[in-house]
Amino acid sequence: MRRLVTACALLILAGSAANAEDGPRFLNRTGQTIVKMYLAAVGTKTWGADQCKNDDEGEVDHNERMTLVGVKSGRYDIKLADKAGRTCVAKNIELKEGAQFVVRDTDLTECSK
Repeated sequence: MRRLVTACALLILAGSAANAEDGPRFLNRTGQTIVKMYLAAVGTKTWGADQCKNDDEGEVDHNERMTLVGVKSGRYDIKLADKAGRTCVAKNIELKEGAQFVVRDTDLTECSK
């Protein structure tokens, strides 16, 4: 019995550690399907890799979630391109590893087609 309890405790701890290493999770509330997503540290224009390439479908539908890869906690500007060809920026968004963040239409600025 003691071994079973110990084994269960180790599995729970291992699961907690794995979850802590998860990247931030994006929830798309823009009303559009996002086909490209780039992040840059606030105030820079050094955009990282396209995060949509990490999604199974290569895009994030409205109300869908996607876990970001290789992104640490911090504040970022996020450049999004939607299926309709519009590109916008959401500025100064706080991302935390293992936590969800939401981008809405009201967060989008500097939109162009």
